[in-house]
Amino acid sequence: MELLCPISGKKIDERVVRVVAFLVLITITSACFTKYFSFIALALTVDFFGRAFTNSKVSVLASIARFFVSKLKLPSKPIDAGPKIFAARIGFFVTLIIAVFGFMEMTVVARVIVLVLAVCAFLEAFCSICAGCFLYSFFKSIKFIKG
Repeated sequence: MELLCPISGKKIDERVVRVVAFLVLITITSACFTKYFSFIALALTVDFFGRAFTNSKVSVLASIARFFVSKLKLPSKPIDAGPKIFAARIGFFVTLIIAVFGFMEMTVVARVIVLVLAVCAFLEAFCSICAGCFLYSFFKSIKFIKG
């Protein structure tokens, strides 16, 4: 299967994306050890919404990531925003499901889904592997996505 990614033409900094993924990884895994698990998952849902459906400047995690990237003076590495927007939309729905299961006190199911999100965030943060690209390519191959 040829790996295809959605193309938006808009550029974003890959370094910021990877720091955001690291922050998501830290946030969601540490949330599993608190009594505020569902609320933290809901806060992540809102943050993913900001990156997926609006200007990323409303995302707290993206703002924190931009701050760290600038303070560490990491060189910018522009990449197309399309795959990252697609991945953020998937992240929005996944964290929404986690929050719903958490509020329904179905914590085992919620934490299994957290594991999937954590693996995807780890791959992005440390290996620069975008699970969203793989999902996009799969959906296109089964004609779930047109174009």
